[in-house]
Amino acid sequence: MEQPKPPSESEAHPKFQKSRHSFNRKLWEWGTKVEDAVCPHLNELWGTNFKKSKNIFETIDFHDEESKVACEVKGRRISSTQYKDTIIPYGKWVEACKLLDEGWDVYYVFVYTDKTKYIKLTGEEDWKVKLTGSFGIEHHLIPIDEMEDLL
Repeated sequence: MEQPKPPSESEAHPKFQKSRHSFNRKLWEWGTKVEDAVCPHLNELWGTNFKKSKNIFETIDFHDEESKVACEVKGRRISSTQYKDTIIPYGKWVEACKLLDEGWDVYYVFVYTDKTKYIKLTGEEDWKVKLTGSFGIEHHLIPIDEMEDLL
């Protein structure tokens, strides 16, 4: 799968956002293109029928109510080998744990410039937590070498 072209650094750079609560439309549009591009592959590979919420602030991107499978897709503007960890906001972990407690299977999918990788959550992950990212909010650091290649 070829990743959609990311926004330029000037379009995506947080200096154009006044706070972490302001909306970065360019980054959101690119992320939506990444999600839309990978969804058919996920449905084919996992036999799911993912539906995307119409709420653009939904915590987890895709849900298949019948199969009880949920998936969060994160586009990355780097290769899968540039860092040893990738980050995901702590709030996405909290939401994933709620779904796991309700009997769902939950996946994180990362679309890098060179490949797409995924990890199936168990709820027993012991990832480091750190204040990081564009606005220094709490994130989990997920070791990339714990992920499987998807595409």
